[in-house]
Amino acid sequence: MFVLPPPPRPPQHVYNPNVPSGMTTIALDTSNTIGHPSGPEFQLAVGEDDVHLATPPPHPSEHTTTNPNPLATTPVRPSTGVRISLSRINPRKPSHLYKVANTGSTTSNLATYSIRESEKESRSSHETSSDGLAAHLANATGRTPALGEDNTLSTPALGKDGLKRKKPKTNIVKSNSSFISRVMPHEAMTKRIQEHNPEGLFAFASINRAFQWLDLSSNNESKAQHIIKILFTKAHMLCHDINLSTKGQNHLDIIMGASTADIMWFEAFSQKYARINKNAVINSSPVYQIRWLPGSENLFLAAHMDGTLIVYDKEREDAAFVAEENGPLVSISKSSNTNQRPLDVKKSLNSRNQKSNPVASWKISNHRINDFAFSPDSRHLAVVTEDGFLQIIDYLNEQCVFIVR
Repeated sequence: MFVLPPPPRPPQHVYNPNVPSGMTTIALDTSNTIGHPSGPEFQLAVGEDDVHLATPPPHPSEHTTTNPNPLATTPVRPSTGVRISLSRINPRKPSHLYKVANTGSTTSNLATYSIRESEKESRSSHETSSDGLAAHLANATGRTPALGEDNTLSTPALGKDGLKRKKPKTNIVKSNSSFISRVMPHEAMTKRIQEHNPEGLFAFASINRAFQWLDLSSNNESKAQHIIKILFTKAHMLCHDINLSTKGQNHLDIIMGASTADIMWFEAFSQKYARINKNAVINSSPVYQIRWLPGSENLFLAAHMDGTLIVYDKEREDAAFVAEENGPLVSISKSSNTNQRPLDVKKSLNSRNQKSNPVASWKISNHRINDFAFSPDSRHLAVVTEDGFLQIIDYLNEQCVFIVR
């Protein structure tokens, strides 16, 4: 969800007895508020209250420009307004879809779905035909292959208890990192989490350098009060995403992309975190969009503002990245086939160097990537860049199959 940030609130002047008579200081408003919309224009609105997010004040180390010059060539910190993600611990099961039994390999937990209301209903011709779209997109096993599963070097190592899954180790409340300015947990945070209705909504919102966790299913008084609020020193969180594959009663994996190019993996219930691409060791461009790969517990895709798509693994360590030699880039104007061309692969999924991040790196454009989305079959990727191009990418085979402007 993407909405515009709230308008700035007028500063409140309060009397300070520690300064000479007649002087006032400005009190910055950092608390969320509840609004009660009324009037004929809200008669069809769903819900009773509006939660107004407080715009965080700038960090003292930040140089604020009151009236920026639009013609100035100095770089300006990127901003995306307000980004909101909603999540239910126990999601409602859709009644119009059912899961088709899959007898293939268990290396991927992805399943195929049919738009039939019951299993007794006959399938349409395009679903049963061997030359239909479903058959064209499905492989021989009838499932979507996992990213990089053909490369044994990219598969996690097996231990005594099965797959080794790491968890973030640093407690964000006790962290002394200069990356984080302040953490404000609610005084009754543990109680609020325990009393949360599993069918209720959690909201994760980022605005400028603030990231906060809200419980929208609580009563009116505490709905606007954050469960935990994180203020970063200089980083503005431009995007974030919740992992639906690992979501559970006591676990929520959230990945965030920052204007400083840092990526933060945050587990909400334990309040622990880890930093990826720390100090821009892999890519120094801000992360404008980020999403977990469908069905994956560890892999996520980040779109950097320099036009690069990078696949990261939250469990791997970072290492200084140097582009690998994967052959020359075929330009759009010189390509004989305008519907298909190879990507500018900086690191391939089949690379033998899979001990550290990144898992893969693709140069899509010289312009900013505005957004991207996965296809329902999790085989293709739609990418929109600032120069107006829409690319359809077969990211499993690392090929651009369609492009239009």
